[in-house]
Amino acid sequence: MMSRIARFLPWLVFFFVAAAASAQKDKAPEIRYVAPDKFERATTKDDKGLLQWAEWKADKCQSCTGTGKTRCSTCWRFTEDAKHCVECKRNKDREAACRACAGLGHWPDPLEKVHCPQCFAAGFVLCLLCGGSGQIKTDGGGDRFGACSMCRGEGGFKCGTCNGARLVEVAALKPSLKEANAAALQKAIAQAEQTMAALDAVKPTGKATRKEVKDLVKAYGLGQATFPPLKRTSKGLEDVIGKVYGGNQFQGFEEREANTLNAFKQHTDYFLKHQKRMLELAHKRAEANEKVLAEQKANKGK
Repeated sequence: MMSRIARFLPWLVFFFVAAAASAQKDKAPEIRYVAPDKFERATTKDDKGLLQWAEWKADKCQSCTGTGKTRCSTCWRFTEDAKHCVECKRNKDREAACRACAGLGHWPDPLEKVHCPQCFAAGFVLCLLCGGSGQIKTDGGGDRFGACSMCRGEGGFKCGTCNGARLVEVAALKPSLKEANAAALQKAIAQAEQTMAALDAVKPTGKATRKEVKDLVKAYGLGQATFPPLKRTSKGLEDVIGKVYGGNQFQGFEEREANTLNAFKQHTDYFLKHQKRMLELAHKRAEANEKVLAEQKANKGK
């Protein structure tokens, strides 16, 4: 009996290894984004007792282990005979730029760049009708597929906020986010909080999409003076939802519209939370320096 089991053991091992590999293959790639409130930015004290930003030492991205690439986040669920993918173009390795680090292999300096509030560092907005393949089943065609009528066979839409660059600029303050005074930074923090509250108040359901789009655009308007990417995201939302309307003859269009708006909300919420965190760190530094300068001025007057 034992000899019979031993004879089949290699095949059993092969079966379980193959099954595990198949399960891993069908599993969505794990993208590890840094939580906005976990971003840190070190400072050092100069010979005048003032805090200066330390040189940025980029950590290796945990999602791609520094390669800048991961398994494609779009077509991992496609069948092997799929011909097109909006993200990896169905390249040989089925790899695409890592979304966690925007393809850099390391985290960009958070005082200079941040994930795009529209595409969340994907570089495009996924078509929710075809799921990124650019193909849908044709009416009366059985298993025949044709070009997706929503994205016209592209699988998605180029991001209008970052123009495919994946990252965008940080808050526009004078002289900069790094060097702004405490009062300007505090004002910007309040604006970020106000914009986040307005976004949170919009609850997309797909039942009143046109009104929900207007409400989101209005919310974006509250913060776009301090956060310029929001102005482009507002236009990007209107452009994308206009294309999504083109698929309302297909079942599930209300869910697709709601999912599109919720994706914009979630990505923008991350952007604003990231910005608020960096503004708070900059405010802490500015406030400390202003206190030191005030004390030095008072001591000179004695």
